[in-house]
Amino acid sequence: MMDFIRHIITGADNQSVDVARVLWIVGVLAFLFFTGFEVYKSGHFNMTDFSLAYGGLLAAGAAGVKIKESSEPPAK
Repeated sequence: MMDFIRHIITGADNQSVDVARVLWIVGVLAFLFFTGFEVYKSGHFNMTDFSLAYGGLLAAGAAGVKIKESSEPPAK
């Protein structure tokens, strides 16, 4: 399990932690938590708004990782 997490949060060399990936994961988890909390408190869920916001979050995270890719250490 820890090896899986290390592969998710590190760059191409699987040694250096990639801040963009970590922030992307934290952002996704926070989004899901606060969405769940809002549904719990209000009882309302709008699938269209959720899917647009979640898709935008995933696309922005992927773009951030791709932009930062050139500054990563090369794979060994």
